[in-house]
Amino acid sequence: MSTVLSIEDLRVGVRHRGGHRTIVDGVHLAIDAGTAVGLVGESGSGKSMTARSVLGLFPPGADVSGRIEVGGASVLGDRRALRAARERRVAMIFQDPRAHINAVHRVGDFMTEAMRRNLGMKRAAAEKRAVDLLGEVGIPDGERRVRQYPHELSGGLLQRVMIATAIAIEPELILADEPTTALDVTTQSEVMAILGDLRTQRGLAMLFITHDLELAAATCDRTTVMYAGRIVEEQASSSLADHPQHPYTAGLLVARPSIDTSVRRLPVIPGRPLAAFEAGAGCAFASRCAHVADACRASAPPLVTTTTGHVACHRHDELATATPVPSPQEATADA
Repeated sequence: MSTVLSIEDLRVGVRHRGGHRTIVDGVHLAIDAGTAVGLVGESGSGKSMTARSVLGLFPPGADVSGRIEVGGASVLGDRRALRAARERRVAMIFQDPRAHINAVHRVGDFMTEAMRRNLGMKRAAAEKRAVDLLGEVGIPDGERRVRQYPHELSGGLLQRVMIATAIAIEPELILADEPTTALDVTTQSEVMAILGDLRTQRGLAMLFITHDLELAAATCDRTTVMYAGRIVEEQASSSLADHPQHPYTAGLLVARPSIDTSVRRLPVIPGRPLAAFEAGAGCAFASRCAHVADACRASAPPLVTTTTGHVACHRHDELATATPVPSPQEATADA
């Protein structure tokens, strides 16, 4: 199976008040054709910047190093290769469609721009394809919709327009940056079902960014967990939910509400999440970890290969022999 996206030792720093702050610190990630990888973590963990890096969407003056390959071509620092990736290989679905669809252009103009520019399609052919794509994402009466303006559509319909526009260039890779966050639960389910069906039908690879571990497990083949700009764990989604290898992942899983149990208070991870620039010499999660040891404060653990995936934890061998992650009810009782 060919690798569509390969990220090696990606580091991104930004200027801040005359200084320098690291926001992505040594990320390694690979996605094969036809597979979906979920990227999970709290706000500020570096998820979105990792995805945006694939398309070269860096803040002004960013300090970037590492290697990013799309379809075997290095795009980091190579403007021609990056342009080619943007035109045909990679498409991005953003979190808020209203912020990324030009409010003064009709929906059809937004959808056909890339088809006409990147694929060389004539206007009439592009407009017909736009109508067909709207039908694929569950929007009926496409002929009328392409003549409407963004403010005439609901958030759920606009996100479907974003999905249809993303697949219009027939990409190999979809970068989905929390595409359901601004939607109600029912619409979230519909949008994710559409994404899943299109990915399967077209054999697309996908990097799916979310805060929701359950959504990542239901949508993605593998789940990668980030903390403080670094990847701390990666496993097959089917095994991560029951057998997390990193204490941070276990904490996130226990903190999930459940419709099957009633608890007085949900357990939480103590403290606050750190950004990469706040992490010291040791493990960035050490101040919040119930299993912290002297080695954790002394040095940052490397990302190592295990029998089920990858983990960055000095004590992962000990924790791997522990019982599976407890339910919220059990965790509350233990506390």
